[in-house]
Amino acid sequence: MRLINRTLIFLLFFVLVIPELKSQSGGRIYESPIPSWEFGVQLGFGQYYGDISRKNFFQKFSGETGFSGQIIARRHFDERFGLGFSLHRSDLRSVKDDFLDGTAANLEYNGRIFEVGIHGFLNMSNLFWGYNKRNLNLYATLGLHFGDWKGTLRDSQTQNIIVEHNSNTTGTTFKSGGMVVPVALGLKYALSDKLSLDFNNSIHTVLSDDLDYYADGFKQDILFFTHIGIAYQLGSGRAKPKPVRSGISPVDPVEMTEYDRFASERTEKSETVEPAVVPVLELEPAQKSKAFEFRVQVLAKREQIGHISKIYPKVSFDYPVVENKYQGIYRYSTGSFSSFKAAQNYANIMRNRGIHDAFVVAYQNDVRIPITAEMKD
Repeated sequence: MRLINRTLIFLLFFVLVIPELKSQSGGRIYESPIPSWEFGVQLGFGQYYGDISRKNFFQKFSGETGFSGQIIARRHFDERFGLGFSLHRSDLRSVKDDFLDGTAANLEYNGRIFEVGIHGFLNMSNLFWGYNKRNLNLYATLGLHFGDWKGTLRDSQTQNIIVEHNSNTTGTTFKSGGMVVPVALGLKYALSDKLSLDFNNSIHTVLSDDLDYYADGFKQDILFFTHIGIAYQLGSGRAKPKPVRSGISPVDPVEMTEYDRFASERTEKSETVEPAVVPVLELEPAQKSKAFEFRVQVLAKREQIGHISKIYPKVSFDYPVVENKYQGIYRYSTGSFSSFKAAQNYANIMRNRGIHDAFVVAYQNDVRIPITAEMKD
């Protein structure tokens, strides 16, 4: 078990550094969209650590490993959290040569375990560094399974059966099932926008001491699994913002940036939202005959983007979002108001919805202009 802990610590250190380096490296970087559903198949091997086992991780490859595989279906709620369902089966093998006092034990166990249950999913790369375009992501899961097992315990020298299928010749019976707590740490590498390669290690703690039909120190039986597999992602897991009124289509997610304001506008204090109802109007292209209009700026970015709601998935926009390039910056504004007060009211509404830096701007013929005192009257 000590070697397993060292292996997991090394893996944790490795994967905490690599995802960040990957996000900065060259080469093709897939968009890695947030899937709404993920389906995966994983194959690998399992190792049993219980009362009938005294070998470390590498010693067990001499004959104490068994085939393991699992099927996973997982629902992603956002870029960090998800909930999954899994079916897992593994063969179990272990040998106990000596008892704790040094006398010969000569015990050999062969069995299988079948698990079914749910697990929570956490994308640790997105949690620590934010959602970004990266090929490699670190994740962790914590679950609760029900396990059903069967096995045979025999004398390794004579091959005489001691316990088979949860009962022995004297009529003693053992549990054939119990709860299992699986904890996993894994890596996902994007092969494409839909497919990813999945590698993970997991420790399953069986809340029973009857898995190997023998009690000698361990309160629970421990299973260690190494899997590699393929996962297929469907859809987008980010909820689209719902419009306040019918007829308004929500915009798709995009990346957010810092907001840019005039120095005089930074000194304005936020006002309490007035209960006035702002009419829903489609923003028409600016006309040459139009003197000026007030809008509410919600985003500014050096790179051109197509949408406004990636960082605000739950914010509703009552008006279409318009893009204008001003002083080398792409600025995104919404609404069209003839009075400064109406625009200021709507800016306060957007602040209370979560866009705290929303502020009023003025445009003439679709060109940004300064706001004068006369314009506010």
